[in-house]
Amino acid sequence: MNYALAKLVGFLLDAIMVLILLDVIGSWVLMMRVRLPDWAYTLLQTVHRAADFFLGPIRRFIPSIGGLDISPIIFLVILNIVRGAVASLLL
Repeated sequence: MNYALAKLVGFLLDAIMVLILLDVIGSWVLMMRVRLPDWAYTLLQTVHRAADFFLGPIRRFIPSIGGLDISPIIFLVILNIVRGAVASLLL
């Protein structure tokens, strides 16, 4: 039972990590003004809104430093700490 729960939590944490990384890459693509189809812009906006749910609280406490948003880095570090804690508790 604990193994299945640990796998589920690990999968959810992996999905959140991919979401954050897609948001970072998408922001770079938009900054470089790459020409994309309309559906890609819609997808990037959806990813950004979903990622902002996780990154918004961090952004409120830690502003951009010289135009560089470090909230994804901080969130991914926290996410890896949580992953280790959950793995040690459930396995």
